[in-house]
Amino acid sequence: MTPPTKSRLSARLALVSTVSLGLLAGPIAMASPASAAETSKRDNCSVTAYKPHADNGRGWKNDRKSVRVNFAFKIHCDKGTRVYFNQKMFQEKGRWDVKRIGHVDDSVWVDGTEYIVNDERVSADRHDKFVKVFHTVRIEFKDNDRSKRSSWSSDFDKSPTAYIRVDNGHK
Repeated sequence: MTPPTKSRLSARLALVSTVSLGLLAGPIAMASPASAAETSKRDNCSVTAYKPHADNGRGWKNDRKSVRVNFAFKIHCDKGTRVYFNQKMFQEKGRWDVKRIGHVDDSVWVDGTEYIVNDERVSADRHDKFVKVFHTVRIEFKDNDRSKRSSWSSDFDKSPTAYIRVDNGHK
């Protein structure tokens, strides 16, 4: 038996690396066209949570300790879909203390874009002139493909934290 020459050894290494690369890349290359075709058949919905802002409207008691805050978000669907949403509104009271101040579970029919605004009354601690608030929104909707099968999909978004003045401009 003769030991393999340098050219045979390099040919074997090239063959082994080519086969292993083909085994690794083959399933990836085959999976991408199927997933792209599947997403084009399905409903597509997304949610965008907007930064909360103060509502200086009428109808709320002006006691300089609380403020009315609008928590708005947008749901967009490519075609008409029943969307179930879960919105939670929070107030940060310190570095590690977060308090839930509101919660809305509901559904809406969306054909295009739907804007939803929920108001909450936010109270400040004594001597605080600002409150820090944010909200999260999770949506769930049925994906219906052309073969009449359906599965549930979801999306989630969190708004940026807003600093809102509580004393309504009074000093």
